Amino acid sequence: MLTAAVVQAAATLFLTGVAWTVQAVVYPAFAHVPAGAAWRRHHETHSRAITAVVGPPWVVQGVATAVLLVLAPREPLVWTVAVLAAAGVAVTLPAASLHGRLDPHTAPDGLRRLLRLNLARALVWSAGSVAAGLLVLGVTSPGSP
Repeated sequence: MLTAAVVQAAATLFLTGVAWTVQAVVYPAFAHVPAGAAWRRHHETHSRAITAVVGPPWVVQGVATAVLLVLAPREPLVWTVAVLAAAGVAVTLPAASLHGRLDPHTAPDGLRRLLRLNLARALVWSAGSVAAGLLVLGVTSPGSP
């Protein structure tokens, strides 16, 4: 169980860092990319790159969470970690959909909405990082499952 907890925590911490970087740097910079073809190229490049960055740890997080649920189905902190991971997915889906229509030059409210969705994702993953850290600490404590 310790290995699954550590792997899940590491993936969640990584995703949390990416979410806060996107919130503070990446999405605000979108507004400064010139309109037209430059914007489309920038956005397509961002979309491919960010998928490569977050896709693998997201899969790892999901698999590790599933393993934890199998290994410790009665552990409340495992369920907390699982619910927060699922909430991260739930917040990401509308953000991914919004990306397909995003153009800060013709619809600046789309970028504001994307920032709000990403803030929710960053907060959820931050809470997930805390819960995952507590789970790792609990697993390594005497008398833990």
